[in-house]
Amino acid sequence: MLVFDNADNKPNFKTLVHDLSLTGLSVQYHSEVKAHTILTLLLSLPPLALAGIPRKLIKLKAEVTSSIPFRGGFRLGMSFIQDAELDTLRQRLEMYIVSEDNLYSDPEADEFPKLNL
Repeated sequence: MLVFDNADNKPNFKTLVHDLSLTGLSVQYHSEVKAHTILTLLLSLPPLALAGIPRKLIKLKAEVTSSIPFRGGFRLGMSFIQDAELDTLRQRLEMYIVSEDNLYSDPEADEFPKLNL
């Protein structure tokens, strides 16, 4: 979920994460966002069933680095701002086993609203 500063007068927006790395991510949004805009991201990480670790919601700060037209909307590239929550994300990402052959599927996330553009 994207959370804008109250001064922006924009509502919170549930979105789709296209790419996620240790330094940033890209998401889909319905309109252009200016570069250097600081947003709060509420990111829901899938559970780690084998390790008995439940789903976790983390709150990250990120700076918009790009906003390019994409499928009738915009794809926002964002760079994370270093804080304790980013350390939590990095620790959690290291726990996932991701290969080119088999990506984790999260049935609960499949139920999230879709962005119809």
